[in-house]
Amino acid sequence: MLPDSVIVPPATPRTPAEELGTFTVAEGFRVELVASEPLVRDPVVAHFDASGRIWVCEWRSYMKDVDATDESEPTGRVIVLHDRDGDGRMDDSTVFLDEQVLPRAVMPMRGGALVIEPPKLYWCPDADGDLKADGKEEITAGFQAGIDNPEHSGNGLLWGLDNRIRLAGDKRVVRWRRDGFVVEPGSGGGQWGLTHDDRGRYYFNYNSDWLRCDLVPGHYGAGSGALGRLPGLNHQVVRNQSTWPVRITPGINRGYQKHMLRDYKLARTTGVCSPYVYRSHALPCRGDVFVCEPCGNLVRRFVLQDQDGRLAGDNPYEGAKGEFLASTDERFRPVHLFGGQDGGLYVVDMYRGLIQHRNYVTTFLRHQVKKRGLEQPIGRGRIWRVVAAGKERVVRPPVAELADAELVATLADDCGVTRDLARLELVQRQANGVVPDLQRLLRSAPAAAGRIAVLSALDGLGMVEANDLRVAMRDADAGVVCMALTLARPHLVAGDGLLWVLCENLAENSARNVGWQLALTMGEILGRRTANKHHARALAVMAKLAGRDDGDLRRIVAMHCHGRQVDLLGALDGPPPALRELARVAIKTRDAKLQSDLFAAAAAQTDVDKQRLLLRGALEALPKKGPARKGWLSFSETPPSLLAIVRANDGKTTPLANELLGAIALQSDGGDAAVGQALTEAEAGRVRAGERVYAAVCAACHQLDGNGMRGLAPPLRDAEWVTGVPEHLIKIALHGVSGPIEAAGEQWNREMPGQGHLEDEDLANALSYLRRAFGHRGSLIDKADIAAARKAHGKRSEPWTVAELLGER
Repeated sequence: MLPDSVIVPPATPRTPAEELGTFTVAEGFRVELVASEPLVRDPVVAHFDASGRIWVCEWRSYMKDVDATDESEPTGRVIVLHDRDGDGRMDDSTVFLDEQVLPRAVMPMRGGALVIEPPKLYWCPDADGDLKADGKEEITAGFQAGIDNPEHSGNGLLWGLDNRIRLAGDKRVVRWRRDGFVVEPGSGGGQWGLTHDDRGRYYFNYNSDWLRCDLVPGHYGAGSGALGRLPGLNHQVVRNQSTWPVRITPGINRGYQKHMLRDYKLARTTGVCSPYVYRSHALPCRGDVFVCEPCGNLVRRFVLQDQDGRLAGDNPYEGAKGEFLASTDERFRPVHLFGGQDGGLYVVDMYRGLIQHRNYVTTFLRHQVKKRGLEQPIGRGRIWRVVAAGKERVVRPPVAELADAELVATLADDCGVTRDLARLELVQRQANGVVPDLQRLLRSAPAAAGRIAVLSALDGLGMVEANDLRVAMRDADAGVVCMALTLARPHLVAGDGLLWVLCENLAENSARNVGWQLALTMGEILGRRTANKHHARALAVMAKLAGRDDGDLRRIVAMHCHGRQVDLLGALDGPPPALRELARVAIKTRDAKLQSDLFAAAAAQTDVDKQRLLLRGALEALPKKGPARKGWLSFSETPPSLLAIVRANDGKTTPLANELLGAIALQSDGGDAAVGQALTEAEAGRVRAGERVYAAVCAACHQLDGNGMRGLAPPLRDAEWVTGVPEHLIKIALHGVSGPIEAAGEQWNREMPGQGHLEDEDLANALSYLRRAFGHRGSLIDKADIAAARKAHGKRSEPWTVAELLGER
């Protein structure tokens, strides 16, 4: 509870005009109203379409009170806002879809829109163009968490420069085809909202982490499984998590924690969402990233710097302890940012006192909500626009009204929103007749952003030619070169000699991030049997890249060479660190033949120091000493090569080989490892049931493959807390855990909420699944164990700390 001496200003509901007076915005900018209730209510996301209309998802049933009464009522809507007179203010609306339950994403397209209405993603056609959906055609399911756990379910729907429709909070990507949509695997990342820059790099974030970015295309991380996270994915752009609200903000979920409030104002991130890269010249902040923090009633600005291929961002107002946009109105809830063709920065304001979902409402927040009347009113909402002070708004013709040739010219426009909309129009129109114009623009567009947009349009039309790639791969801009490399694989497989020479030259000398993309492109070739006649040349390029002084590049090479790690050892003429990394990844594959080949290569190594590096790399792949390591390596017989190293009795290598032998479990006739207990049919049924619970409740954060999500949730695969003492895992599942904590060799300092709302049987099954999934061989957990722990710690409301779990206090 707050001390009685703390006087919190009332959270008085305000009219839009009154709320506008509460804003503090950075010098050189001003805020304008675009739309408000009753035209829009409870908005959570919004986007412009090619005709200049704003599409909005409304959550009219969300958190009517602190107990989320009637939240599953189908009262949500997708609406379209119209500016009839072109003055920048919305005049009326059309209901595209109604009777929805928490619709969480919309992407308008020609002839309809994609909509995520949990538990499914739908194509909603509008054949007659009346802006009313003609029906719903299911594309894919798997969004059920969006109903019972709306903070953790897929959203976003962003058509990127790679012509993939990316999601936040979901590893799948969607591709548009003339005959429908195709769902493909991706790498995921993010919690609510995502954006991309002029190079096509995606940005996203998590509630307690301002900004992250995929420095390489996310689809390359699909299926990495036991190998872990591909370098460059989920890169943390901002480390300083401070916030500087302009009012007291005690109404936050973890306000009881000392580090969360500073003079009763939010001190650090707790609800950040919806990043947006500003990509126009209308405001003096091109390339900067803006992020919402609704719990602090503010919008943050980050100025980015490229640090040798990696991105870092800083708040330009940090020295003054300020923010780009902040409000003294506690009900100002910026939850989504987007852009328009006019170059404005648009802010979706849900405008309500309570936005935390019931699943995570703490006793502290519940008290604040009830005491200060934050539950009501609901049914309000505003959309604001930030513009340059002293400048007139520039109105551009909607791209949907442009002819094909005009759309081509628009790809060189200085506004990223306009370029994106024009590119999508060309692709969806399948305007193949403009390909010669696109090819000319590729060679003449003055800005790299325009040349990248042209490559993307050619790719979307399926009309990229080898000569286009030769031009782009010689470009002075690293982003253009990387885009060309993502498109080069078919032409390399076809044997284009000049493209191969360009790749070989780039392997010797190129920007750091060009090297990353080149390794991924070579990996694509190694992953295709139909390209086997080019494998030797691709391995030679990979070997050159592995020899460069770049740890991330070495790891990309090792992870993306498709089982050719031992072959690369033979081709490598680089520094010793590459040996260690190749060995580590070869063991991580859990491919017994590849592991045996690696041990054989180590035994054949005549240089003792290199042999030691290979063995150390192999050991680094294993869990730390303890139950998780025992039996992690599984063979039908002990690898003779390891025994040979032991018998050599070398002081540097024999102890390492003995450690590896200690992690081996022998299996008989291809069956389960000896250390793995066979399950009865009833036990196997419990594990299968637990898998379903895990997929519905846990996988949104920890992922189906157990690798977790960097910045949000730690890996569960090979984590000692999962495979170790059952009591520790039960306590964490019931009440949560607060960092710092180490999981699978990684340090985490976040808080995981408990899942005590689950039934004992469901929780026991889910934990049993975890102890048998991902190669784990742990014992099962019974529902009686859950009930006993629940009874023993029934009054506990706070998460456990590591010290408490280990009995250190």
